[in-house]
Amino acid sequence: MKRNWSFVLEMAAGFYIRLTVLLPLLVHVPSTLSCGPNQYPELSDKKQFCCDFCAAGQQISDICTFHNAASKCTDCKDQYYNPKNARGYCKQCMTCYKDEGSIEISPCTKSSDAVCACPEGSTPKNERNTACRCDQGKEIVNNKCQPCRSGYFSTIENSVCRPWTDCSAKGETVVETGSATRDVKCTKPKNVTVDILPSAVTSTQTHSIQGRKATTLQSTRNNPPDIFNTEPTGNGSLSWGTLAFILIGSTLLSISAGIIITMIIQAIRKKRNRGFIRVQRCKLPVQEESTSSDTSLAKECPA
Repeated sequence: MKRNWSFVLEMAAGFYIRLTVLLPLLVHVPSTLSCGPNQYPELSDKKQFCCDFCAAGQQISDICTFHNAASKCTDCKDQYYNPKNARGYCKQCMTCYKDEGSIEISPCTKSSDAVCACPEGSTPKNERNTACRCDQGKEIVNNKCQPCRSGYFSTIENSVCRPWTDCSAKGETVVETGSATRDVKCTKPKNVTVDILPSAVTSTQTHSIQGRKATTLQSTRNNPPDIFNTEPTGNGSLSWGTLAFILIGSTLLSISAGIIITMIIQAIRKKRNRGFIRVQRCKLPVQEESTSSDTSLAKECPA
């Protein structure tokens, strides 16, 4: 009997412990609340109640209360959206980057985000298709990434194909043919006449000059040069004879001018000397023989 009572006491103590631990949890667990299609459950001050959702394009700024199910709503700003029956804040619209090859299927509105897609034949760069890759050598035409046409090329991804350079329009020739990813290479044509003729012309000129030298040397030996030859040489320069004639003429003119100047100077000096002697003679007394007994008279020169 003692063993049975002890067993009962142990069972009772265990049950009491379990009850004291689990009872508070059972009391605070809210019961399942059924709300309307445009409502959501809310818990406040250990009370559970239903609140109304905001309309699409709005966000909940203040939750409802136990006595009023209406929530306080505010409109989304520009470039922000919120779908219907959303409990969170408005979300920013995504951008479909056209320069990155992305195509905007539908724009962003207050109630829905934008929808982006990549052209057919391109590769998406992210899960939202806001950027795509259309490789070089291709271009996006009618929402398709397709290879460049013949005679066109592109060197950058997501670019437009450009025509090859027209070498003939620039007066040049093609050195390297172009491709879908490379332009043609042009160069100026080489002048064959300029490359070949100079050697021939130089050789001909050399022989001609050598022949002229030989002829001139032979002519000089046979006919010594006449230094008095005044005929022009035909190349725009004066001959030795002309130069000698000019030098001789200049020398003779200089000598003649010197003689004339000397004669003039001597004539002037003689004239001055005669005048001086005459003046001296008139000042001296002159004695003349006379039959009279008059004394010598001094004669003065007439003025």
